[in-house]
Amino acid sequence: MIKVECYSGYKVNERPVAFTLADRDYRRSFQVREVIDAWLGDDCDYFKVKADDDNIYLLKYDRYQDQWDLIFYQDPRRMDTIQSPAPGVKPPFQLAFERFGRDRSIPIH
Repeated sequence: MIKVECYSGYKVNERPVAFTLADRDYRRSFQVREVIDAWLGDDCDYFKVKADDDNIYLLKYDRYQDQWDLIFYQDPRRMDTIQSPAPGVKPPFQLAFERFGRDRSIPIH
């Protein structure tokens, strides 16, 4: 279960500012340090955020059901632990960096 606190400016739930992940045995709250990217889907808004634990989360807000979901989680510190592919084969994220550039966020749809 995820509970999201939002900034509401010109519209409701304009962007997340904090969120809490909770289930039967786990509860943890996070502050959003940065909204890396945001985009609109047909029925949902998506927010790629960096939290105060330095991890990246993709949050989805369903506007019609007024419901949040955690779609994706990434620990950038663990990216170095991914094993290299066979010689001559480029990993998918390297191909993405070559296509979009290292300084640009790549939205996940």
